[in-house]
Amino acid sequence: MSEGMISIKKAVPIIVITWVLSLVTTLALVYVAPSIFPPLNTANISDTAIVADKIEDGAIITTKLADGTVTSAKILDGTITATDLADGSIVTLKIANGAVTAAKIADGAVTSAKVADSAIITVKLANESVTTEKIADGNVTTSKIDDDAIVTVKLADGAVTSAKILDGTITVADLADNAVTSVKISNGAVTTTKIANYAVTDIKLAAGAIPHNETYSGTTDTTSSTTFDDISDTSVDITLNRNSTLIITFSAMTWLSGSGTYDIYWRPMVNSTQAYPDSSYVIITKSTDYGSYSYTFYLPDVEAGKYTVKMQWRVFQVTTTASVTWRSLIVTALPA
Repeated sequence: MSEGMISIKKAVPIIVITWVLSLVTTLALVYVAPSIFPPLNTANISDTAIVADKIEDGAIITTKLADGTVTSAKILDGTITATDLADGSIVTLKIANGAVTAAKIADGAVTSAKVADSAIITVKLANESVTTEKIADGNVTTSKIDDDAIVTVKLADGAVTSAKILDGTITVADLADNAVTSVKISNGAVTTTKIANYAVTDIKLAAGAIPHNETYSGTTDTTSSTTFDDISDTSVDITLNRNSTLIITFSAMTWLSGSGTYDIYWRPMVNSTQAYPDSSYVIITKSTDYGSYSYTFYLPDVEAGKYTVKMQWRVFQVTTTASVTWRSLIVTALPA
């Protein structure tokens, strides 16, 4: 037998033994070792056994942290950034009073709904910050306007109406020269005391302002009546607008003829009332010569109305004839 064959025969037993030992070891590790040396788990680790040095950097991930285990003391001050905060996660209770400063509020972010009622006080408003469009129509009341604050330029033309002027407060100084025109004076408003002495001149009197009427005639009229008859062409009408005193002036060229006692009597009649002097014996003349004569009568306190004024005459005896020519009757009404 060769030397090579002997070497193989010697090696076989060694291989077999090695394989058997490996098998036994494997079986021991699978079936025996677990009962003698149990696996490393939570129960095999004592409390506080894992110190910081035993934990690899970055080894603790999110799933290894129990909910609520990271407390404020475990968070390094100033390390939570904006990206660490979920949207909408900062609620009212998490903001300290006074913590939101002006710089933290975005421009235009504070809307009307975010301002509490009555929260904006006077000192928060900048001078001249309340503009016209910020004031609601009709909101500026009397108490909001300072005394003497409304000056002339603030009044619109025509804005001050009669109702806004206190009765009796417009004085002479308030009226411009020549400001009071005729149409602004009420009828009957200018009384005697308002007219300066000597201020009413003749040109200020309207035609017919002093009621009057007159007539004249150059015809000849005669009478031998011993009772009063009308003298022809010596009658006028006059209208009075107020109680008046009538001034009646009669002038004529007259004379007597015939025989007997030469007397001519005159009298004026206002409707059916004789003017003063009311004697029936006002003798005008006793002469047979031509003569011009005049007499003035009057009747006071004649009420307003329309009147006829006429002259009448008579003689003392029927044997006497009275004649008249060129005569005039003037009636003037003066305020009573």
